[in-house]
Amino acid sequence: MSLYLTSRFDDGETIILKITNMAGKSDFTIWTVIAAVSLAALLSGLPAAAAESAQVPEGVGVVLGGGGARGFAHLGVLKELERLRIPVACIAGTSAGALIGGIYANGLPLDEMESEFNAADWDQLLAGKPARASIPYDRKRNDYKNYLDASFGLKGGELRLPRGAINSQGIEMYIHKMTRDRDIDSFDKLPIPFRAVAADLLTGDAVVFDKGSLAHALRASMAVPGAFDLVEDNGQLLVDGAIARNVPVQEVKGRCAKRVIVVDVGAPLMKADEIQSWFDVVAQSSNLAVMRNVREQMKRLDKGDVVIRPDLTGYTAASFSDHEAIVKRGEAAARSMDKQLSVFSVSEEQYAAWKQRLSRPRYPVLDEIKVQAKDGEFTKQAVLQESLTFTGPAVPVGMARNRLEEIFAGGEYDKLAYRVDSVSGRNVMTVMPVERGIGQNTLHFGLNLSSDTPGNSHFTLRAAHERTALNDAGASWRNDVAIGDEKSVNSEFYQPLWRDSPFFVAASLGLQQKPFRVFNDNHTVLGTLKNNALSGQLDAGVALGKYGEWRLGLYRQDNDYTLEQGDPNDFGGGIRFRDVGVQTRLVVDQFDNPRWPRSGYYFSGQLGAGLPSMGSEVNQKFYDLTGELAHTYGDFTARLTAKAKGNVDVRSEASVPQQLGGFLNLTGYQNGELLADRIGLARLMVYWRAASLPPVLGSGVYAGLSMEAGRVWGQNNLELQSRREGSWIPAGSLFLSADTILGPFFVGVGTARGGQLTGYIYLGVDY
Repeated sequence: MSLYLTSRFDDGETIILKITNMAGKSDFTIWTVIAAVSLAALLSGLPAAAAESAQVPEGVGVVLGGGGARGFAHLGVLKELERLRIPVACIAGTSAGALIGGIYANGLPLDEMESEFNAADWDQLLAGKPARASIPYDRKRNDYKNYLDASFGLKGGELRLPRGAINSQGIEMYIHKMTRDRDIDSFDKLPIPFRAVAADLLTGDAVVFDKGSLAHALRASMAVPGAFDLVEDNGQLLVDGAIARNVPVQEVKGRCAKRVIVVDVGAPLMKADEIQSWFDVVAQSSNLAVMRNVREQMKRLDKGDVVIRPDLTGYTAASFSDHEAIVKRGEAAARSMDKQLSVFSVSEEQYAAWKQRLSRPRYPVLDEIKVQAKDGEFTKQAVLQESLTFTGPAVPVGMARNRLEEIFAGGEYDKLAYRVDSVSGRNVMTVMPVERGIGQNTLHFGLNLSSDTPGNSHFTLRAAHERTALNDAGASWRNDVAIGDEKSVNSEFYQPLWRDSPFFVAASLGLQQKPFRVFNDNHTVLGTLKNNALSGQLDAGVALGKYGEWRLGLYRQDNDYTLEQGDPNDFGGGIRFRDVGVQTRLVVDQFDNPRWPRSGYYFSGQLGAGLPSMGSEVNQKFYDLTGELAHTYGDFTARLTAKAKGNVDVRSEASVPQQLGGFLNLTGYQNGELLADRIGLARLMVYWRAASLPPVLGSGVYAGLSMEAGRVWGQNNLELQSRREGSWIPAGSLFLSADTILGPFFVGVGTARGGQLTGYIYLGVDY
């Protein structure tokens, strides 16, 4: 006869004490031994208990399917399983199911996981770009021109596109954080045994992760084809596991659990009357492929298993901003099945015994950081290694991850992946850089369209080219062209004094054709003049990192006004003059989104003066000031703007007039309808984000209004609207808009005192 006694430490480790040769002993002897062992256990701080009460229950297997944002329902289901005291023997997940299942299997408590999800900026994570406020200003200086939110590359004589519409750097760093960089030789050794499923893009076969970096496994399982970049692993090209095994029952049923709870959050098939667009056709085709492998997996279940399908009507795979509501749908679905689920419940003592093994994961502290790249594929290893050098013997992994994010924001890399290994008892971070796949020659294209009810329509096509890393100091050459109603060609050479130097010099040359329309009191065009301006600048400046830049330099502009439409007797002959002088400009840009900021601030201030001593034919001083502030209150955002622009102390009849009028720039007047020496505008925009868009299409749909006040001062050589001089003109608008990859699209209506009720359609707008 043998006697077994068990005891458990707080960290989940179990000690089993076996006492043999008890056969034939008296009851008194047996109870004496038990008492002695129990006393020893109490004195050593170990609670003694009967085997049955401390025994860890077998538990059920949990299968969490893929479904994008709909997968947040898994969190709600797991919360209900905990409420019902249902122990989990093992978890298998695909895509979003792998994310939530893997984090939970790693021991992170559900309330902490939920707090992390609520605090995350999902729009930013899925935008595929660093937070704009952290990007060096030199990379975001053209954000206010309406270029497509996509880059094309020229490399090896070919036009190149990124392999994914959304860069995965942000979401990868987030997964590393949530998994606490767990790297283990078997996922069976996690607090809850776990499997993640991805798919081989070359064969379509399922690829099951059962060891290694947990973050790497989750990232591969979530690599939605065409959206996120694929994951390379041991010669395989891996994508989202949904195309192979969206509900991986076979990784649980009969392998690590007899009974299974399946949570299926896949989108249901659409009915015939719901398929109305090409987008619906593509979505239905994808759902059909996934549905087939789901049905095959469901055949493995029997009557003792439970399938939970939360009601997620109204939520799509892209509804990440609705994650809190989706979690509640998961809770409600599980709660409605209490009767079926309760058969898996255990006693409080047994559940507590199971729960003890869910030890909270800890962040590693790094002893070494090294850079590793494929031979011949990386030319800046020493520079990157230097950037990742820290003082002190140990580095918190969060600090190193923040440094990687700062380097990534510089734009030289497509990815800065990493892993953390334990080598001889030391934590070593290995950084695996991937340089820009589209190369250093990039192209951008854009389009501006506008139309209003007075019958004016305009369009402008844009194209830009940038060549970076021209030398070791990081010089760049930028060119942009616009054709249509606005015509311009500009080229700039930008040279830092040394690598990572804040000081730089820049030289630029440009040609611009700008129209000036003259209106009468009835808002009718009397004539149109065009100014052909050839300009050049030579600047020295200081880059202010992510905040902005300051420049000081010389400029020259040769202006040539010609009459394109109208009576020459009303406007006189052409005007030509040369303006040469000195100017300075300060820009500070901390908007989170240049088109639809929800937080941040922006300032641009330019001052200059013509200098006859340098050959200028005009003697004037000019200013161009813009200040903006945005803040979000709940679901509403307020954006306050103030603009002032003009010429002062003009000592010549020749000058460039300032323009005011147009949608959101004194709505109710036509574009540039008010001309004067000086203009001012104050505007408050209030908008509500009515819906989100998939990241590959844009950010959101908005509804809002504007309240504006504009003023003009001074009458110039074109004999303009002096009747409006000296008084503030109130104006306002109502609008619907969408922030798309093509630019901000507006449909609006507005009016102003002295103006007219006007409807507007805009793609890309200077506001």
